[in-house]
Amino acid sequence: MYWRERKYYIYAILVIVTVISLTFYLWALPMRVFWSALLFGATVLTIFSAYDYYQCLRRHHERIQQVVPHIELEPESTAEKDMLRLLDEQKEYYENKLSRIKQFDEDLTDVVRMWSHQMKVPLSVLDLMGQTGEFTRDELKDQTFQLENYLDMLLHYLRLNHEQTDYRFTHVPLKPLIQAIVRKFAPLFIRKGLSVSINGEALWTTDEKWLSFALEQIISNAVKYTETGHVTIGISTDAIQISDTGIGILKEDLPRLFEHGFTGYNGRRDKKATGLGFFLAKEVADRLSLRIHVDSEIDKGTTVTIQKDAAPDD
Repeated sequence: MYWRERKYYIYAILVIVTVISLTFYLWALPMRVFWSALLFGATVLTIFSAYDYYQCLRRHHERIQQVVPHIELEPESTAEKDMLRLLDEQKEYYENKLSRIKQFDEDLTDVVRMWSHQMKVPLSVLDLMGQTGEFTRDELKDQTFQLENYLDMLLHYLRLNHEQTDYRFTHVPLKPLIQAIVRKFAPLFIRKGLSVSINGEALWTTDEKWLSFALEQIISNAVKYTETGHVTIGISTDAIQISDTGIGILKEDLPRLFEHGFTGYNGRRDKKATGLGFFLAKEVADRLSLRIHVDSEIDKGTTVTIQKDAAPDD
């Protein structure tokens, strides 16, 4: 690298020596003077080159050690300035990447911990059913449905944070999409005796798979925390509203509802709650450029609104 950076200086010295030697030759000057001057110049040049080479190696070593924050280098050429800038950019890029990986690892650990807590409940019930032999087909289907739902939740979380996750935006009819989700949770609606109504129709430009997943989390929570009454789903061109007549959410818990792992008062009262549903719904909504807002009153119910920004083609 050193010789590549200094190659033009070397070429200049060779040209100068050639010109001087031709001058001595053409003018028939004593060659002893030429050789003496050349030897003296070569000696000075060697000493200077050795010092310059040492300085170059030292600066190169400092650049390699630039990962240590307190080292500040002063570039002595345009090439060194550009190299230091590139090194700074690479350092910042990899530091940010490592920070994101570390954060994802911490979040994944928390999610898996909460997910395993959820999985223990249906697994324990199935184990008890196997030991006693006292169970119905509907009870068995209910527990396996919960296991499948929790497993699907974890898989979607992993896909959601994967760099290669693809989003396919198409025109999605909302009513058939929500009807399919309601059919999925039909056993829970029937077991609790809850009624459900879907009002309105709209066509959104969004990712059908991920929107469906976000709606599943909200509808699942609505069924889970509603013992009597009904769930109403309203559809319009700019919003989806999911209302229930459940136990509601404390006013002071609403600002933190979408935080990672936050369960609030209801979660503490219901030992099986982990707070993953709203958290994952918010994560998906952010990636789909949607907004989620929650209104709730204790013992009166909760309304979750998923709203989209108006698009020119909508």
